[in-house]
Amino acid sequence: MIAILEYGMGNVASIKNMFRKIGGDAMIVSSLRGRDGLTGIVLPGVGAFDNAMGKLSELGLIEDLNDFVLAKKIPFLGVCLGMQLLFESSEEGRLPGLSFVQGDVRRFSGKDFEDGKLKIPHMGWNRVSPRQGAWLSCESDEEQRFYFAHSYHVVCRDDADVAATCHYGYDFTCAIQRGNILATQFHPEKSHKFGLSVFNSFMSIAC
Repeated sequence: MIAILEYGMGNVASIKNMFRKIGGDAMIVSSLRGRDGLTGIVLPGVGAFDNAMGKLSELGLIEDLNDFVLAKKIPFLGVCLGMQLLFESSEEGRLPGLSFVQGDVRRFSGKDFEDGKLKIPHMGWNRVSPRQGAWLSCESDEEQRFYFAHSYHVVCRDDADVAATCHYGYDFTCAIQRGNILATQFHPEKSHKFGLSVFNSFMSIAC
């Protein structure tokens, strides 16, 4: 069973529907306590960094995640803000992140953004370049495109954590992999067949 965490900050119904389409067994929960049969955990996220960390704290989910993800090594998938929360800090807020992955979260910056040539947030479909052997690598030669909606992106301290990159003004990390911890900056639940392939890849690890 895959648990999709509901803490008021994500597209939980859309993610559950994607798992249903590929025959996955997933449920929406607001707590992980007493759920020792879990094979995977998904943390979605839409909104502001500090607000999300505050909600996770209020619901006791920080302790839950430390137990299930770090101690029990349950396969984990973070989506969009759910990926950013894995890092140590964010320019968007003041609260510390979960610190499951070393690095920080930064706002898009540079001359093209300052001059208005590129808009923030980065929204719409964009090409993703997976690293060879990464968990979301596709056997097909077809170009992989995913839907993005974000103003901030992660910067990994260890390049080995980078699973895929995307270009918007400059190359940035759009997917990570660190042991049992996987995450995407893009929205696989809004990315049609490409998103289904991501959930399939995660399910093959989680089940």
